Amino acid sequence: YIRCYYFAVKTLITIGGLPDPTTVFEIVFQLVNYFVGVFAFSIMIGQMRDVVGAATAGPAYYRSCVDSTVKYMTVYKIPREVQNRVKTWYDYTWQSQGMLVKVGDLSLQIDEQELLIQLPDKMRLDIAVDVNYSIVSKVALFQGCDRQMIFDMLKRLKSVVYLPGDYVCKKGEIGREMYIIKAGEVQVVGGPDGKTVFVTLRAGSVFGEISLLAVGGGNRRTANVVAHGFANLFILDKKDLSEIMVHYPESQKILRKKAKKMLTKDKKPPEEKGVGKDSGQVIPRRPETPKLFKAALVVGKGETFAKLKETYKDTGSTLE
Repeated sequence: YIRCYYFAVKTLITIGGLPDPTTVFEIVFQLVNYFVGVFAFSIMIGQMRDVVGAATAGPAYYRSCVDSTVKYMTVYKIPREVQNRVKTWYDYTWQSQGMLVKVGDLSLQIDEQELLIQLPDKMRLDIAVDVNYSIVSKVALFQGCDRQMIFDMLKRLKSVVYLPGDYVCKKGEIGREMYIIKAGEVQVVGGPDGKTVFVTLRAGSVFGEISLLAVGGGNRRTANVVAHGFANLFILDKKDLSEIMVHYPESQKILRKKAKKMLTKDKKPPEEKGVGKDSGQVIPRRPETPKLFKAALVVGKGETFAKLKETYKDTGSTLE
């Protein structure tokens, strides 16, 4: 039986060319030797698989996200143009950052805040300062504010990637966020055709701050903002800023003053200030003169002119 078992094991692990054992002790020893070698070899192969799997975990997750998203769009018959834009976003995000970050309402991605959620608050702040402080500190709107308030704000910023031609915000929308350009460019467009470029904003620029700092809320965007090329933007929500400013009243006063200066300087239209069109007129327009009164006035002027002419003639004859 032992000899048959030895032959079966030898055949199973495909080992040959060795002299066969003759005694029972030699057979048992050789079986133990075979099993130890097989276990050691399997452990080595398993470790190699884990190393390769860890090295390719990111690309594997990326391919899984892309495949799942493409399958979803195919099932719901999403237009081909939209599918191509989604694929372009995945490609750009992966090539530029090496990871998938949150964008829009898509669910198959990693949020930067989710990556750091397990870290202590102090470590998250240190990372946020190292990554984003150099950009936010250059924003003129926050200059003069409490340094700690800016640190708290850094932890609330959300990074979003926009593709070329994507609308960051549209005219008439309710403004609930402020945008800080981290990388890339955006253009403020408008005009009759909606394609006239008013201004191009680059890295470090801010827009949407009026809607964010307004007390009443409900302010509407006054122009369309479109990404000019790939753009990476920080978004600060109005609710998050309000929660932060409660603890920094002095910084809140500074931001309010700057917001008032911006409103005065830019002369925002009524819909941006949250008031009606008629309220923008300090002195109301004079009502139009009735037509009947105009006719009477013309007749009166004619009669008065005739009387003055006769009086002038009489005076002239007397002088002569």
